[in-house]
Amino acid sequence: MQIRRKFPGKSDGEILRRVHDMMSHFAEKFSLDYRRDESSQSGRVSKMGVTGTYQVRGEEVLVELKFPLLVPGKMRQRVEEEIERKIDALFS
Repeated sequence: MQIRRKFPGKSDGEILRRVHDMMSHFAEKFSLDYRRDESSQSGRVSKMGVTGTYQVRGEEVLVELKFPLLVPGKMRQRVEEEIERKIDALFS
């Protein structure tokens, strides 16, 4: 699944800071491994086959989520909805 959002008027740095804070909190809340790469303006969270990556470029953030087949659909949906809500609220 991909989630793509644009934030017109916001710099890559502003978006990256907000997404990093969101992902750090998310990783802590769900005990996920979190790695951030400042040079490529990206990051990755993972745990037991579940991975989420993000990339910030030109007023836009792209989040990609991958789940193993064994993860129930309801759980996938909850995680996707939570991330979408958080991204939509980055600058609210």
